[in-house]
Amino acid sequence: MVLIFGAGRIGYAVSLVLKKRGKEVIVIDKNMQALSRAESIGCKTYLFDFTKSFNLIGVNISEFKEIIITTSDHKTNIEALKISRELNKEALIIINAPSSEHISIFKKLGADFVVTPDRSMAQIIINQLELSTYWRNRDLLKKILEKSKSLAIVMHDNPDPDAMSSAYALKAIAESLKVTTDIYYGGEIGHEGNKMMVELLKWNFKRIPEYKKNILREYDKIALIDMPNLSNTTIFPLEMKPDIIIDHHYTEEEKINAEFIDIRPKVGATATIMTSYLRDFGIEVNEQLATGLMYGILVDTNNFKRNFEKEDTEAVYYLKPKINKELLNIIENPNISLVTVDVLSKAINNKKIYDKYVISNVGYVEKRESLSQSADLLLKLEGITVSLVIGIIEDYVYVSARSRDQVIDISKIIIKAFSKMGSAGGHMNFAAAKVSLGAFGYSEDKDILVKIVGDTISEYFFKTIRLNNKGSI
Repeated sequence: MVLIFGAGRIGYAVSLVLKKRGKEVIVIDKNMQALSRAESIGCKTYLFDFTKSFNLIGVNISEFKEIIITTSDHKTNIEALKISRELNKEALIIINAPSSEHISIFKKLGADFVVTPDRSMAQIIINQLELSTYWRNRDLLKKILEKSKSLAIVMHDNPDPDAMSSAYALKAIAESLKVTTDIYYGGEIGHEGNKMMVELLKWNFKRIPEYKKNILREYDKIALIDMPNLSNTTIFPLEMKPDIIIDHHYTEEEKINAEFIDIRPKVGATATIMTSYLRDFGIEVNEQLATGLMYGILVDTNNFKRNFEKEDTEAVYYLKPKINKELLNIIENPNISLVTVDVLSKAINNKKIYDKYVISNVGYVEKRESLSQSADLLLKLEGITVSLVIGIIEDYVYVSARSRDQVIDISKIIIKAFSKMGSAGGHMNFAAAKVSLGAFGYSEDKDILVKIVGDTISEYFFKTIRLNNKGSI
């Protein structure tokens, strides 16, 4: 969460870039027109005249990790810096100054970085903010691990290549610091390619049922990898708090709570984040880990057909000389089980097309991965830009969505539609949701229940689509 003093030209430019990168931004200014512009891009705003008082009602400065001061009034900036540093000793504070002569003064008053008009202010602020945040995160992660003797890494239920490779990367970092580390998951590794990946790379994960989750209490620290909160795992004691969270999925900030948090929604894969940590910790990446991380990035970016950032391509170039190409080729081309073929067939037969949207309710299935594979398949239909597949596994309803629509952010649609019913998350081009079957009522007739689930999910989805088209999301 970033606090910005000033909604003028610089403040607005910085806010715009931060919002595009998935940050929550709070803007304070005395100019209502300037604040309206900030509100129009999704910022939360407060009307306040700094020249009269700094008794900020409703804004707790001590809560912010980053504070950016951009007003055009030099005296106001000085007062904003003084009060910000007084109330928040830990925040990263960036401030603009009228000239280079003021840099030493602002540094003495507590500014971490001072930007002057002779530089590209907005871009420098963003670059410095991201770079400083990354190095702070790296140092904090190292500090946490160095104080620990044991670490449990928890992946989401039914882990995918991104989660598995990222977990092994964190394990490598922790073990380099002499921390005993184990990796846990619930559910099962169901996708044929994922099973092949674990077998060929000789990775060792500990699968535990829900009733054995208290084993996690035996560890000094616990990390969540490739998931921002506890909504996608059944093996984490609800009364416990994770110590480390590393992920690339968008989620509401109030649902995240840990000592160390590194969530980058614009990055294509958590494996990209972990590759940067391996590189900057100076960890030697062996052939198995490099191959796994490469596959994780390729899967989550859909071979770079989905949104990706410069960090993703940099990670690929870093890993490329280290991978085993033969192993990667085998993992990428696994055999398909008859069970998966049956679900794909059912998805095709049950599909319903509404303009550019296709929805398929496949009913009861065995493996969650077959739903995402079905959504990928249906998205290839001519004229379709959004696919949605609904399935039931035991006591839960799962929704898998895919999009190649350049206007719709499918993750925001799915989160808005289903997060209050259960859990939801994703990215602009793909998303998923999980809802308790009990939310749809009870019927002993499975066929009737399947129909109720499909109709309800479809109704919520299209209702949210209509709100999005009206600009209400």
